[in-house]
Amino acid sequence: MEMPVRVLVVEDEPLYAEQLEAALQDLGHEPIGPAPDARIALALHRTETIDLALLDVQLRGPVDGIALAAQLLAHRPVPLLFLTSCADDETFAAARLVGPAAYLIKPVEPAALQRAIMLALSNFQAKIAPVEVGFSQVPAPASDTLFVKENGLLEKIRLSEVQCVEADNKICRLLLAGRSIVVRMPLRELVQHLPPSRFVQIQRSYYVNLDYVARLDPVRGLVQVGEHLLPVGRTYQAELLRRLPTLG
Repeated sequence: MEMPVRVLVVEDEPLYAEQLEAALQDLGHEPIGPAPDARIALALHRTETIDLALLDVQLRGPVDGIALAAQLLAHRPVPLLFLTSCADDETFAAARLVGPAAYLIKPVEPAALQRAIMLALSNFQAKIAPVEVGFSQVPAPASDTLFVKENGLLEKIRLSEVQCVEADNKICRLLLAGRSIVVRMPLRELVQHLPPSRFVQIQRSYYVNLDYVARLDPVRGLVQVGEHLLPVGRTYQAELLRRLPTLG
């Protein structure tokens, strides 16, 4: 028998949250929560094993569903499904930056929800299947290149193509366009290989390439780096702003 999918439910309307819980249980899944706000959702994400997050876009409070999604991904990547009662283009464009697997309009039919969950899980597994590598112990490479080791071979990557670096304990992931590379090295060691003129820290576990910063929302604490929407820690925001050339 397959293990039930553990779904974090983030919904601030109690009645609809109960309906989602019942629908997920009928589909054979295990709802976690529901969380009515970002604080509780983040606490559950840190303490529970979560396979997928189902989030209301229009959460009440200072952190909406889109900003919360970016915070969840910063802590531990999971597939995302957005729920909303607003079908306007502006909300969809903002949500799209976080990379959800689906954008569902309330009320969602159980069959449509099930298909979205299955597609989200399968696509997420394919997306995160990384190339595991390690830095080679070779003489220092050219300023814009590093050699990484894969299956006994050395592959050259250009630092100018690395959009951001995320860390998880003693493992780092280099995010490039369309792929990621896992490096078994603590972040404090990896950053020694990054040119400080190009990379800046935005969270305890994130460095971003300034060349790929496309948009910054200082109020919501979000930055778009290439295809990724990432949270910016308050203690790091001033330095990021200082490093961005601005007009006006």
